[in-house]
Order: sequence, then structure tokens, then C-alpha cells
Amino acid sequence: MHRLPILVLTAACGAAVQPPRATPLCAGTVSCGREQLIEADQALQHAIHQRGVASAFSEVLLDDAHLLADGKGLIAGKPRILEALAAAPPFSWTLARADVSLDADLGYSFGFMEKGLYAAVWRRRSGAFRLAVFLSRPARPQSVAPPAWFVPFRGEREPGPAARQSVSATDSAFAALAKRADMQTAFAAYAAQDAVLFGSTMVFGREAIREGLGGAATLDWGPIAEGSAQDLGYTVGGYSRGAVRGNYLTIWRLEADGSWRYVLDGGVKG
Repeated sequence: MHRLPILVLTAACGAAVQPPRATPLCAGTVSCGREQLIEADQALQHAIHQRGVASAFSEVLLDDAHLLADGKGLIAGKPRILEALAAAPPFSWTLARADVSLDADLGYSFGFMEKGLYAAVWRRRSGAFRLAVFLSRPARPQSVAPPAWFVPFRGEREPGPAARQSVSATDSAFAALAKRADMQTAFAAYAAQDAVLFGSTMVFGREAIREGLGGAATLDWGPIAEGSAQDLGYTVGGYSRGAVRGNYLTIWRLEADGSWRYVLDGGVKG
């Protein structure tokens, strides 16, 4: 998660597991857009192994992109990101979930790496998905299987109500509740039912997130960048707890009542 370095899972399996896989069917704006996003996600991974990390990222990064890397915190802007990635060794991942907005102009993907987790935010530019945010962080092998309700891909859906407020305003209210009440209350209140939290492994679902945050020390945080398209949005920000500093990515989904709730939250130490 972006505000806690470690979460304790209460159940475990003996061996690492693979995330659920599915083949998306292209039947409308959302499913076709999601399929294009997944192709972009996998093409980036292929390019990393063919040409190297910096070269692969140079082809897909937006000029105002953000990179979140453990130990480095937040790196903003394409030139600085490519400089930071110049000596990075190739890495691979396995997709766990992907989704796009109703108009398929914004989307995200996240999943498992060999020794960590990744998340990416994609924006459509000139008909192709380009990378707006990329986060990678260390994690233990996933010893708890994704629950049966975990859905890698959502289907087509109808437009809902307008958002009550921006995603950055929601993130700020989220942070205010954590200070006013506690971390457990805030993270449960702002989580979607099927939310995922990046901790020492992935934590699946609002209830598991709530249970894992009992007694957690409060963090201060706030957004510094945001983006949204219809029913999907994201915030990138900074957090602190005493001398500890870091950065986070939160991906938000617009719910049926017009409120934003996070579907993914993760972060790195600065």
C-alpha cells in the first residue's frame, strides 16, 4: 500500500500461486479498449526483453509521465525517467487485472513480478495507449490465492451518474479521514468492494484490507497529480510518517452513487 510498508496476511498457502487468467472478448468500447490496453502492456514487456528497459519505455512514455520506484520515490518527466532506467536490468510480469474507462481513453493494468508487484496507468494518445504512470515495488511471492470473486476483466457497462467531486478531492478527503479517525476506518471507507492493496503481497478485497490495518499508525499524504476519464481516475502523491517519506499511486473507480472508490492502492519508499 502507499501508506504502509508491510501488511500481515492472516491466511497462507504453501506455494506461490499464479493470478487468474482470462481471454478478453472484444464486444464493445470497453472490451475492445481493454484488449488494446492488454496488448500495450504485453508489448512493453516484450520490448523490454528485446531492446532493454530504457529503450522499451522510451517508445510508450508520455512526456509528463511518472515513475514510482522503491528507494527512488517519484520521478517525473520522460527524460528523467529514461535516465533513471538507463542501467535497469530486464524484468517480467504476469497480468492480474486490467480495465479501461467507459470511453476507453484511460486504463490501468497491474500484476505480479518475480520478486515484486507492478501497476501501470495508460492514456490513449493518437489512437494508441501510452504510459502515464508506472509503479514497481518489491514483494514476497504471493502465497494467498486471489479469491474466487476476483475478476481480472470487467465487461461492458452503462454510464452512471456524474462524479460528486474530483479524484484529487476524494484522495484529500480520504487522507483527512485517516487523520480524523484512523487508517483502518479510512481504508475501509474508501475501498471498492473488490479493491486490491499492494503490501508485502497483494491484499484482495475491502474486508481483508480492513482486517490488515488494525492498529496501523497514521500517515500524512496528499495528491500531487491526477487524471480521470468518465468512470476511472488516478492520483499520484506523496506520503510521510515521521522521517519516512514515499510516494503512492491510487486508481479510482466511479461507483453507482457518484462517489469515487479506490480499486488499487500501492506505493514506494522515497
